[in-house]
Amino acid sequence: MAYWPFWEMRVRSAVDQEIRSLIHKHGRITFAQFMQACLYSPHGGFYASTGTKISTHFGTSPTSHPVFGTLIARQLEQMWHLLGDPPVFHVIEVGSGDGALAQSIVQACWRMAPRLAQVLYYVAADYEPRWLPSPDHPFAWDNGTGDGMSSATASAEGRQLNGAPFPATAWAEGGQFNGPPSPSRRDALVGVQRVKTEGLRAFRNIVGCILCNELIDNFPVHRFAIQGGRVKEVFVTSAGGHLTEVLDEPSTPRIEERLTSLGLFPATASAEGRQLDGAPSLTEGYRGEVNLAMEDWTGQLAQALDRGFILTIDYGQLAADLYSHQNYQGTLVCYHRHVVSRDPYQHIGHQDITCQVDFTSLMRLGDRHGLATVGYTLQSKFLTNLGFASHLDALQTQGLSAARTALSRMAMMTLVDPDEYGDFKVLAQAKGHGLGIALLGFGGQDRLAPSSGG
Repeated sequence: MAYWPFWEMRVRSAVDQEIRSLIHKHGRITFAQFMQACLYSPHGGFYASTGTKISTHFGTSPTSHPVFGTLIARQLEQMWHLLGDPPVFHVIEVGSGDGALAQSIVQACWRMAPRLAQVLYYVAADYEPRWLPSPDHPFAWDNGTGDGMSSATASAEGRQLNGAPFPATAWAEGGQFNGPPSPSRRDALVGVQRVKTEGLRAFRNIVGCILCNELIDNFPVHRFAIQGGRVKEVFVTSAGGHLTEVLDEPSTPRIEERLTSLGLFPATASAEGRQLDGAPSLTEGYRGEVNLAMEDWTGQLAQALDRGFILTIDYGQLAADLYSHQNYQGTLVCYHRHVVSRDPYQHIGHQDITCQVDFTSLMRLGDRHGLATVGYTLQSKFLTNLGFASHLDALQTQGLSAARTALSRMAMMTLVDPDEYGDFKVLAQAKGHGLGIALLGFGGQDRLAPSSGG
């Protein structure tokens, strides 16, 4: 029998009780409501609890090796040039977690592109920031406060979490940054602002790049099943003291509308849907997920970004592959202490719940909001195009022991290994006129100014 510490049982019970209270009140809830509570409940949801150490449950590209951030920094430098070298270049990382990616990107900018570093304004935004000192990270946070928090820590409303109004931004009022960060401290934290926020509604006038790494796969999803030739929704209810599922008419017509627009359901297949090149593929008994939260999210991106790029890195597929027979029972998986399962009804509040991203719908939603797709590729190809091989070769010249060289090489290779993170997808979208579309990470020509490097 597994043993759980008392504090973990107590937190788990709080989230479980919240879900059961919702079911008692409404009779049943959508799976999206269930997933929202499990991941984001203030009563101990997986991503809302400051005590949750994400690395205990699963790994990510930024925590695998800092070269991931180094190569993204190179792409950001080109984006800055394509925008005309603006005097302030905003990078808004949404879902920044423990700050590992922010740290490696900013360090790489000071090391390789000091001109960009001097104008870089990096905002690390998260539902519950976790910038805690950790031996798992190859760096140590040290910004003078002793707790990993920048002195300019701000909420989405433009106020500091622990002090006076945040002077550099006026997000809620749609204000712009007052200027570049001070270049006096050329360390990993210069220009990084830690922001506690949910979404991007309070952000405006961004000129630069909105960066989303492994974010959208954690948006709450609606689950569906094809029963009797119709789309039914999966609801969560309680029976005999246990959480269980029931099928019924969808809570919103948007579920079937999404599937129909993709040409996956025979009701009224549109011309747009037929672009997937095939007959409707959802046969009797098929189960899957629809991410409706992407619709609001794309609207937030379009409103926040004045001119620049959106870089989305996540695991997922185009709709024709995502909703294929290979995923006959959907793509939802859970991670608890590095153990993978498909049961979301255990370890409530203490396991990650995630689904593959429908990149076809993400691109189409972007088009509707004026966000043009300018690149889509595998993470392995993206990193290779940005110079991954040269960094791998450089390991031999760094004077490391044979053992440390081998370990570093193994860590780097996970970023391009198709069985690890290499099969993740990278999507670039752009907003604004006159933007070049030949981005380096997607095979474009190197347009970086010769003097920009360090």
